[in-house]
Amino acid sequence: MLIAFDAFTIVERYPNPSQDPARPTPVDPALIHLTTQQDGVIGQSAHRLCVRADPGDVIRWRETTLSLGFDYSVLLYKYVVRTDRKLISDLQPVIVDALLPLPVSETDHEFETQAVLGHYWAAHVQRSGSDRYKFFFQLLSGKNRLGFFRWDPQITIRRRS
Repeated sequence: MLIAFDAFTIVERYPNPSQDPARPTPVDPALIHLTTQQDGVIGQSAHRLCVRADPGDVIRWRETTLSLGFDYSVLLYKYVVRTDRKLISDLQPVIVDALLPLPVSETDHEFETQAVLGHYWAAHVQRSGSDRYKFFFQLLSGKNRLGFFRWDPQITIRRRS
């Protein structure tokens, strides 16, 4: 799943965000979008996502900004399930080596690559159902942390079969 944050609007609407990771500023869910590439998507919106998955399946989460981290970047740092239903296991960060393509300016179709470290968050599906979560994230500008924020999406998991 991709979590895309409208960082420009978040910065504009919340000019004095919390600097305390334990007390993040709540964010309007319309500024954050959930999407996935799998065919199992049933419905999606700014704060609700319904996917088809079976117990044991792995859901991978990746966060980015609408500028793909060019102007601002975002990093999840915590999540909390709001009930005890436990639809998914605890999210765990996975650090991976990645290659990113870069255009070669002298041609219109050639490219080179650069090696970078990347990450995603992984969780195992434990059961179907619907639950609300609290996702905690920090918004960054280069090496500067702008603030801590919170977003409360609803995720529904339905069996594929």
